[in-house]
Amino acid sequence: MDSVTKIIVRNDARELGITNPVGCIVSGLDVQSEAPELDEDVASIEQLAAGSPDRILETEVVDGSREIYARMGYPGVVPDGEMRFNLIGRRGLNRHNNVVDAYNIAGAEYGLGLGMHDAAQLDGDIIIRRANGGERMVPLFRESHREAQTGDLMYGTDRHTLWIAGEIGRDSDAFKVTASTDTALLLAVGNHKTSEEYNRTVCRRAYDLISKTCPDATLEFLDVVDETMVVA
Repeated sequence: MDSVTKIIVRNDARELGITNPVGCIVSGLDVQSEAPELDEDVASIEQLAAGSPDRILETEVVDGSREIYARMGYPGVVPDGEMRFNLIGRRGLNRHNNVVDAYNIAGAEYGLGLGMHDAAQLDGDIIIRRANGGERMVPLFRESHREAQTGDLMYGTDRHTLWIAGEIGRDSDAFKVTASTDTALLLAVGNHKTSEEYNRTVCRRAYDLISKTCPDATLEFLDVVDETMVVA
């Protein structure tokens, strides 16, 4: 990774309701295909999602994400965090590797969709904004590009789109965590009903779970600024 040092929140994203996003860099990762150390955490979130889903789904946090999607013009689209939680309830956690499993568990526990990206090829600031329309990326588990619609919520660098929320609602496949990932960018974009402390707590929970299999991992939170604070 070169120089991802801060997150810039554009005015249009803040007006939409992105008021307290939190991002961090997690270094010292050792990505493993199996993670028995997480079995109890997996069983716990699966039991919650299947047996008592309202404890997560009927909360202000989840309502806030639904409101964000409605404000973008997608009142019938289920936000990505809620969709992941529902899938866990129906099918159990789809396990990938120790790092991906960890942040999926944390996001489900707190009712938020988290984004995680291999940071090795990233440089420049992370910018959270609304789409101009036409921004392209290949979403996770897809083979072809999808385009953002005007007004979709997204983030990325000047050169790379990392996440689009709208009809797509996925991270970029090009920057997914793989066996070679040793440093990752973790983001909790949150919504107008999640405080900065809440979003930090979700990230810390993901880091704590990662540390179960990556004892040498470190966590560094990024500065978050409004675009008006950026000196051209």
